[in-house]
Amino acid sequence: MKTLLAKALKKAFRIPADVRFRHELKQVLRPSVNALIGVAGNTLRYIPYPTKQGRYLLERLNRDNHQYLAMSLPVPPPGVRIAYGDTEEIWLSGGKKNVDTMMTLLTSTNFTIQKGSRILDLGCASGRMIRWLADLAEECEIWGVDIDARLIVWCQENLTPPFNFATVTTMPHLPFEDRYFDLIYCGSVFTHIDDLADAWLLEIKRIMRPGGRVFITVGDKHSVDLIMNDPDYHVLRSLFLLHDKERNWRNGNYYKCSMLPGDENCHVFYDVEYLRQHWGRVLKIISVAPEAYFFQTAVLMEK
Repeated sequence: MKTLLAKALKKAFRIPADVRFRHELKQVLRPSVNALIGVAGNTLRYIPYPTKQGRYLLERLNRDNHQYLAMSLPVPPPGVRIAYGDTEEIWLSGGKKNVDTMMTLLTSTNFTIQKGSRILDLGCASGRMIRWLADLAEECEIWGVDIDARLIVWCQENLTPPFNFATVTTMPHLPFEDRYFDLIYCGSVFTHIDDLADAWLLEIKRIMRPGGRVFITVGDKHSVDLIMNDPDYHVLRSLFLLHDKERNWRNGNYYKCSMLPGDENCHVFYDVEYLRQHWGRVLKIISVAPEAYFFQTAVLMEK
């Protein structure tokens, strides 16, 4: 069974023998094939905490600093930051900018975060955005979840308190009660969800309270144009051009394009009008804001 899975994964990860492109692509794909195979022959559901010796120990940390301000919280080391800039300054400023944009869009819809509000960062990674909610943490219950146990462990060791964290799976189910959250946000998460996007949206609806908000960023046709004309996105542009040789998808009448499907780090792009119609059946779409999260478009919805 393990051999068959390994062969299937090798086939799924097969790319042309362009050495430079393969090297760049590795910077985009986080999990390794070995990590995928290591889930005891089952379909990948989460990325386990890495260990080479059959065990690991997490030492107790003493954190006496109770001033929970974004800039006073620990910053993850380079291996835990997961892209979004080569320096701490870029990583931090990018997270703050994304949160500020989200808050501006929320405020424009007369939505306010109040004492006792519950907030969920779905796909929090190592806390790039959630740390900028530190000023709300004393009066609100704020959670971050991710499928990468290594990142969640770092967050639990360094950002708890004031936040709460849990490792979840790629299956569209979250360990929270119905109508639990007032605000759910997903920065660059649905850009990597292929077949289960609709199921995840329905799960988000389940745990949102009536009148709550969900902020989801997506890649769309405008995102594709930005990527093709910005040299900073040369890795994705190379991926686009590779797929465009096989099928002229960029100029086609598509409502969804998925590249590298079958992996949680695939890249998915939508036609916004399709999302308005399709997602609008599940949640009320309040606004669609291009370039709200780097090249991605933000879709703000209400239950």
